[in-house]
Amino acid sequence: MGTLSRQWLILKTFPQRGKISTTALRDRLATYGVETTLRTIQRDLVFLGTEFQLECDENNPAGWSWPKDRPAFDISNMDPVTALTFTLAQNHLEHMFPSGAMEVLEPYFKAANVRLRRTTESSFSHWPDKVRVVSRNLPMQYPEIPENIRETVYTAVLEERRFNATYRTLGGTVRDYDVNPLGMAFVEGLTYLVATLNKHEEPILLLLHRMVEAKPTDLPVTIPEGFNLDEYIDEELKFPIGDDIKIKALFSDKADVVRLRETPISDDQTITEKTGGWMLQATVGNSYQLRWWLRGYGERVEVVGPKNLRQEFLEMAQKLANLYVPVGIKSN
Repeated sequence: MGTLSRQWLILKTFPQRGKISTTALRDRLATYGVETTLRTIQRDLVFLGTEFQLECDENNPAGWSWPKDRPAFDISNMDPVTALTFTLAQNHLEHMFPSGAMEVLEPYFKAANVRLRRTTESSFSHWPDKVRVVSRNLPMQYPEIPENIRETVYTAVLEERRFNATYRTLGGTVRDYDVNPLGMAFVEGLTYLVATLNKHEEPILLLLHRMVEAKPTDLPVTIPEGFNLDEYIDEELKFPIGDDIKIKALFSDKADVVRLRETPISDDQTITEKTGGWMLQATVGNSYQLRWWLRGYGERVEVVGPKNLRQEFLEMAQKLANLYVPVGIKSN
């Protein structure tokens, strides 16, 4: 590969945020089939640093980075369709991701907005004024994640390297760990890291906002035998209670039924009109999420089956009745 092609590829693989070492760049180039020396990459970075204002922290080993807020190398000539996609994604993702994760995409959003303002294709340039994303979830103020911790963890997951962390547990205890990152999950504004700690093989969940400090290492990640990220998330974050169940629930509000027909909760869902309402039957996961979903309908739904689930809601209704009994009246 010629010098120009290699330098172009270095810029193409350069991280938009955070720093990267010459060793990491050499490894990234190798994934494209480009074998070169650290000395060659160092010379390339010195040249590119002058031409593109790359920054070097002068540490040993040195870390190279883009100036903050600079658009990524490959997005300055973003086409209108891509720019529109980024603009719409910005409006949608801000309700799902913590602020730190959105900051990583900020240069792309800025470039997209500039591209749409400059386009002569009016059908694209006016789209952001015609589309809105609305969330029905209760707005929450999610915890902040320090930028240096976020970048260290994200980089460790991406480059499959361990890192050392100081972590504050739910009970307030502060502990030091050797963290072996396996994956990440974003759940309603919270960022979870799936990892093993120290020499343990059993994965656990760590919340990034509870990390007090994080320092990278050069040690590679080791994957526990049989580990599957999707299976782990299904088990730990979707709160399953048991096997799938056949739910029967009587809905009394026709508007709810219309929405359920438009957005079924399972492939085998059926809704039959009955005396006093509409009976929904469907095979669903037996989980806490199912219970939260049913509770959201309040008095507009009656859980008919299975029997144990109906008993749970009967006991919950009785406890609620005791909570809301008028002052001075004792419930039997």
